[in-house]
Amino acid sequence: MFSLVIAGTDAGWGDGGKGTVTDFLCAKFRAKAVIKEGGAQGSHGVFMNTGEKFNFSQWGCGTFYGIPTYLSPRMVISPTGLLNESDALKHCGFYDPFEMLSASPNCICATPYHQIWSLIHEMRLRDQPHGTVGTGVGKAYRQAQTNPELAIYAYELREKSTVEAKLRAIREDVIERYKDVSLNDVLTQDIDVLSQQLNLLYDDGYFQNILERLTVVGSKLNLVGYDQFIRTGKGTAIVERSHGVLTDHEYGFQPHVSELRTLPRFCEDALYEAGYDGRIVNLAIFRAYGVRHGAGPLPTHDDSLFADLPGSHKAENRWQGKVRTGALDFVLLKYALSAHFFDGICLTWFDQIIQRGNWPYCERYTNVHYRLSNTQLLKAKPDIEQVDLPDFHNNPQEMFAFCKDFLGKHVDVPLRLLSYGARTMDKYFE
Repeated sequence: MFSLVIAGTDAGWGDGGKGTVTDFLCAKFRAKAVIKEGGAQGSHGVFMNTGEKFNFSQWGCGTFYGIPTYLSPRMVISPTGLLNESDALKHCGFYDPFEMLSASPNCICATPYHQIWSLIHEMRLRDQPHGTVGTGVGKAYRQAQTNPELAIYAYELREKSTVEAKLRAIREDVIERYKDVSLNDVLTQDIDVLSQQLNLLYDDGYFQNILERLTVVGSKLNLVGYDQFIRTGKGTAIVERSHGVLTDHEYGFQPHVSELRTLPRFCEDALYEAGYDGRIVNLAIFRAYGVRHGAGPLPTHDDSLFADLPGSHKAENRWQGKVRTGALDFVLLKYALSAHFFDGICLTWFDQIIQRGNWPYCERYTNVHYRLSNTQLLKAKPDIEQVDLPDFHNNPQEMFAFCKDFLGKHVDVPLRLLSYGARTMDKYFE
């Protein structure tokens, strides 16, 4: 059994830097496995010390260290996405990436029809977006709750007749939902995309291609029960999770939330149910400034900061929307940290603050004095302050000490990791 599990959780809306933190923790603790939770829509970037970059989605961010990945039963997988990511890893020198991957038989599978469903749903919201990565993970998860007979699980990928019947039923379900959809239901700039998605929905050749790809994954994917995986594990495992606390389906701010539950307690419950009885260390990961990729409130958003603070390495797109940045928001950070007991904080992207020479932050809103809600956040007027930075003389220990002292004045969770660059070497851990 694993002797230690370290779980990293984004304490914001996402884009907190989970990829590089997972990469560092894997190296620091010589991890034996990365456990994936959440959904296949994430893109966790890892920068090698050589400067090379790779965006992981379903393989863990310890892959380049030779650390295997386990897709837990709390992971909604995309079989077609697995094939695409496998091809990308082959270009990086991996002969057969599936040899480094195993999965719970109970992983829910998102299909391209769930993706079509997600995209059409978002387009029909017109200029009132919800925000989506557009891979169909949320739709697949929600459908498994409301229509469990339609859900495709990882263990069924080996049974072509079962996959074909369920895939056909999922397709018919989406067709029924949008049988009356009109090109007038979407914005002018979305008409071509809507037409393309509808054509794919009714394309029998596309159906056969999906079916073939799903069954190929079924033949490649090594299935291992979570309890067996935990029981036979050794050393340290790192839990790499998608999403953020503030997008939790119930704890987040409606309606701009995930269909998934993203709080750390659900991760812990699954580990204990699988028989784990060792130590779990929970780390909260967030940037040194506010960031949000997509629709929804970001109280400290300030366009004047965007030129100085990069939003994301991910390109803006129709589905996730514009990347926005702002001051570090201690009001929301405290709210996120109150969701669970955290052993420490991992602060990322501090190099961007160093370049500014000062650190903008907010510790109060002038017009919100009661329990936060989505509506209140939209109306919130943050009081922005800033603290000037000393000359750190490129000394990581001095950077860490300054950040630890500054954060300690605002939150009770201690700083454990400071990231002042994208590479593994640009981290200080204490």
